[in-house]
Amino acid sequence: MTRNVLIGLAALAALLAVTMLDLAPPNPSPAGAPAGSFSATRAFEHVEAIAQAPHPPGSTEHDRVREHLVSRLRALGLETRVQEEVGVLPLDHDGVTSMGRMRNIVAVRPGTDPTGRVVLAAHYDSVAAGPGASDDGAGVATMLEVARALPGPLRNDVIFLITDGEELGLLGADAFIRHDALAKGTTVVLNNEARGVRGTVQMFRGSPGAVEVYGSAAPHPSADSAFAALLALLPNNTDYHVFDEAGWMGLDSAFLGGGAYYHTPLDDPAHLDLGSLQQMGDNALALTRALGGADLATLRSAGESVYFTVPGLFVRYPAWLELPVALGALVAAGALVWALRRRALLTLPRLAAATGLALLPVLAAGAAGYAIMPLLGLIRPEYTELLTGDPYRPWLYQVALLVFTATIVAAWRLLGRPVELAAGAVLLVALLGAASAAALPGGSHTLAWSALFVALGWLVSLRVRWPVLALTVGLAPATVLLGGTALGSLDVGLRIGGMLSAPHLALLALLLLALAGSPPSAHRQTPLPPPAGSPPSAHRPTPLPPLAGSRPSARRRAVLVPVTGLVAAVALLGAGLAVDRFDAEHPRQTRVAYAMDTATGTAVWGARSAEQSAESEKFFDDGGWATTPAQASTRLRAPSVDVLKDETSGDRRTLTLRLTPGAGAPATGLRLAEPVPITVDGRELGSRSGFAYHVPAGSLEVTLVLPPAKTQVRVFTRGHDLSVVPGFTAQPHTAYLAPQTTAFRTYTF
Repeated sequence: MTRNVLIGLAALAALLAVTMLDLAPPNPSPAGAPAGSFSATRAFEHVEAIAQAPHPPGSTEHDRVREHLVSRLRALGLETRVQEEVGVLPLDHDGVTSMGRMRNIVAVRPGTDPTGRVVLAAHYDSVAAGPGASDDGAGVATMLEVARALPGPLRNDVIFLITDGEELGLLGADAFIRHDALAKGTTVVLNNEARGVRGTVQMFRGSPGAVEVYGSAAPHPSADSAFAALLALLPNNTDYHVFDEAGWMGLDSAFLGGGAYYHTPLDDPAHLDLGSLQQMGDNALALTRALGGADLATLRSAGESVYFTVPGLFVRYPAWLELPVALGALVAAGALVWALRRRALLTLPRLAAATGLALLPVLAAGAAGYAIMPLLGLIRPEYTELLTGDPYRPWLYQVALLVFTATIVAAWRLLGRPVELAAGAVLLVALLGAASAAALPGGSHTLAWSALFVALGWLVSLRVRWPVLALTVGLAPATVLLGGTALGSLDVGLRIGGMLSAPHLALLALLLLALAGSPPSAHRQTPLPPPAGSPPSAHRPTPLPPLAGSRPSARRRAVLVPVTGLVAAVALLGAGLAVDRFDAEHPRQTRVAYAMDTATGTAVWGARSAEQSAESEKFFDDGGWATTPAQASTRLRAPSVDVLKDETSGDRRTLTLRLTPGAGAPATGLRLAEPVPITVDGRELGSRSGFAYHVPAGSLEVTLVLPPAKTQVRVFTRGHDLSVVPGFTAQPHTAYLAPQTTAFRTYTF
């Protein structure tokens, strides 16, 4: 490898470092920052007040947090009220449907000449397992600091919506959209969330007009329409989903790093990164100012777009250009093939083979990214219970995956000539970009622009005296787009992020072969031997001596590269296992549930398991639990049931029941063997297998539309306080995720 090639690789490595630094959150502003600016230090005081303890809906701590937030908003001079309404899981679900009486906090800052409303949204409930400093104390604290820092009257109304019951199934957002007058009209929402405790605040989905404002106003933009396109295929949701379904415009943002702390007791103020809070707040304040003075109605005229960030720039262009760009990359790749073939550097059959073979390292890298957490789980079974599939200290594992991916490409490099392999890689990336433009709109730019510039850079290198420089410039977009995605995806967590990161790194490494393998030049070429029996050609370059890599000694040295990489990857995995151990500050995570049949007094403990069992189905309505006998609790009881009406007309039976839970039960409900139409307290749920009503104010009236036959109905109360179970002792260095207690009884009507 020549000195110029090494310089080119070093320059690209520096560019990748700049890319990651540009994405990193800013330094937090101090408490003494100007009054009109956002200060993470000031906002953090709100986080500390909110996240003192877990505060799920129905808890005393939840009431304390709500009262604190209402008082703070009123102290800021905002018209503040609590909206109390019933919300229902707003997703298609034929099982037990989550619902409940939610208490949203709504604060209003009237505009001077409103064209609509700007809504800042976050939720104030936490899971039962953790205090919710990041999820979503950071979002709520951002809202309070933005409310303080906003300048004088803005043109549009600004609504501060702090929803309830997001963790239970987007219940507060559903209640607001269905029942509040402020949910009507032209609205743009800025929803702030978290799935970790640190990292870049990513705007991961938004409406076209709001995305346009984001690109021009956000001081720390980080967004990619490819992520938004991918998210559409995943089951994850935030309150933004409800707002979007209601026709609101807006943006959904979150930080994802440190997922091991998510929904655990360690999601506390001590682990929240103030830089992430600063980025969230700076963006939210700037966007509120921009949207507060805009004509919001005009945002609806904006068209869909492709967008992404590069160092110092937010790139956005109309979605209709996506396919032409991808096809342009294919044309450029075809021109490169033609130019290389004209110089007798490749043949079409061997190029086709190289293009097909280039899929192998990409697929192998994806398989490695998929398998790394299951592999670690075999070595250390506690890893299988990590909620987000991300260890507390994932860095050595991440480096091991990246090194192994590079090793795969280095081994693949031994299969043929560098020029053919590199050209096949460029063609493959262009083909994948075109396929993505057709199948996953919004997600092709990472591939298409990378292939386009590499092909153009290679074509230029064929005609200049400095081919390495031309190729280095051509590889710059691939380094930013593919390399940035490879490293940035690791924030999602090793289980999911590994599957995204490794293939992108493999594609970048394949493209780098154009530079590191054999930089082509008009002044130094190694053509293929002429076909047998072909006449000499005056236009064919004079053959040079064989490549150094073709000599046996060089070949043996080349084999050492993947061997060394494999050893290094294994060593890094071993070092990761040695470093990432569970202790008091990094507890192992487990899910534990308790269920008791109050009719028989039998009870069991449940632990998540891949094995199915009849005992699990009986006690948990779910086969994914391993059960062990437990003592019956005298502090838990199923709800009492009264039959209010039982009428049959033809093939339709209407059964109305009154369910009365015990005092302080966080949730009560019922379950049937098959979905039937259900109405609870006047709210029609459609055809469901049951419901879980959170924070009931008293008895619930439930109407079931049944076939005219005997029907079994299981009624239950559900909580999350394991201390009510006799004999329970918390294990040391253990975080109990989603703790659950259930007392049930089955009736036949």
